[in-house]
Amino acid sequence: MQPPELDPFLGTSPLIRHLKTLARRVLDSDRPLLIQGETGTGKGVLAVWLHQHGPRAQEPLVQLNCAGLSPPFLETELFGHERGAFTSAIQRKQGLLERAHRGTVFLDELGDMDPLVQPKLLKVLEDRRFRRLGEVEERSVDIRLIAATHQDLVERVRTGRFRGDLYFRISTLTLRVPALRERPEDIVPFAHALLERLALELGRPGLGMTGGAEAALRAYDWPGNLRELRNVLERAVLLSSHPTLGTSDLEFNGSAILHRGDPLAGDDTPTEELRLTLKEVERRHIVRVLEAEGGHVGRAAQRLGIPRSSLYQKLKALGLSSKV
Repeated sequence: MQPPELDPFLGTSPLIRHLKTLARRVLDSDRPLLIQGETGTGKGVLAVWLHQHGPRAQEPLVQLNCAGLSPPFLETELFGHERGAFTSAIQRKQGLLERAHRGTVFLDELGDMDPLVQPKLLKVLEDRRFRRLGEVEERSVDIRLIAATHQDLVERVRTGRFRGDLYFRISTLTLRVPALRERPEDIVPFAHALLERLALELGRPGLGMTGGAEAALRAYDWPGNLRELRNVLERAVLLSSHPTLGTSDLEFNGSAILHRGDPLAGDDTPTEELRLTLKEVERRHIVRVLEAEGGHVGRAAQRLGIPRSSLYQKLKALGLSSKV
């Protein structure tokens, strides 16, 4: 059973209702769209939703995170190159822009794009034309650009780290995804949606949450936003042995939350386990499931709610075999 798609507009807060209204208004436009918001707020989820519900839904969606990419690598990823364009170019490479023809290109962390590449992206947006590296003739391309960033682009323009002409080209249509702390009434609905997905992925369907746990989630300020919320819940699902998550199963910023008024709170989770990394928690859980299934990978994968091939990949990455 596949986990349900995560709704980027889940919740009842005025901020999220306003975002949904604006997103629907810009859905059918071909103009570039800029999504702003703090790290972990779900900008990528919104970008995918915009593509899937827009007029280009049947065409390709290609995604690239621009953070930390050197100009040569970023350029060849976007535009492609011809054989012999540089020393290691032993064969022709199609860039992401070509692959996305008639579809959507989602560039995450655009604010970190190197200034040397920015004018070439601007040319694509203005002329819908580009050249592969090492190629003389220009190619035409029809794309819609969706860009996202947590950076203050106005400040980066002021300090010369981002081109003003590119900023004005991409910021005509702008959506801002609010931080989770700005809409506390949406925390619990998102938590339940994430918990449902995680419980299916980790082989614990039907896992619930107590009122005390919900209150603890609402009281936290979530500096890491939805990404941190998922991390907290994933750790709880992996470590907890309860049919319903309580406050003692939650750990924020490395600290366990204990609330004795919660009927499921207590010392069920050993202190040692609370210090484990998420990778080690996953490793132990997979070992337990494999042991319970007598080392049968197919049954273990089914119990974990993942494809057999994914389990084999996890076993290899974790240094495990099916004979545990």
